[in-house]
Amino acid sequence: MKFINYTNDGRVVVQHAALILSKLDETDTLELHTMDNAIILLKKDMTLVETRDVLQGMVRLARSMTLDALCNSDAEDKTPLVDESVDDEYEDTITIPVPLEAFGDAGLLGKDLHIQVIDGAVVITEDTDDE
Repeated sequence: MKFINYTNDGRVVVQHAALILSKLDETDTLELHTMDNAIILLKKDMTLVETRDVLQGMVRLARSMTLDALCNSDAEDKTPLVDESVDDEYEDTITIPVPLEAFGDAGLLGKDLHIQVIDGAVVITEDTDDE
C-alpha cells in the first residue's frame, strides 16, 4: 500500500493509517534506520517473534523489488542487481539473500549448516560433523 508523502511545518509526517497497518500505532518510541534511498522505522525492543515477522516482511519486499527491477530493467542498463564488490577476505564471493523462512521450513533455523555444490546445485544440510 502506498501513502501520500507530505510535510507539516518542515517535519515528515507518517500517516496514522500506516502506523495502524504496521502495528506501530501504540508504540511510544521507534528506531529509525537509514540506507541509500530508504528509511525503515522499527519498534524498539522487539520480541524474537516480532523480529522474525519483520525479517520475513523485508524478505518479501526484497523479492518483490528484485522481480520489479528484473522486469522493468532497461536492456541498455548494465548495472548488476547483486552487489559484486570485492572484499579482500571474500574475493570470489557474491552475496545472494536466502529467505529466513526457507531455513525454518527445512528445520535448519539456528543449526550449524553444511553447504555443498553438487552438479550445479547448492545443497544446504544440517552439519552433523562432530569435530
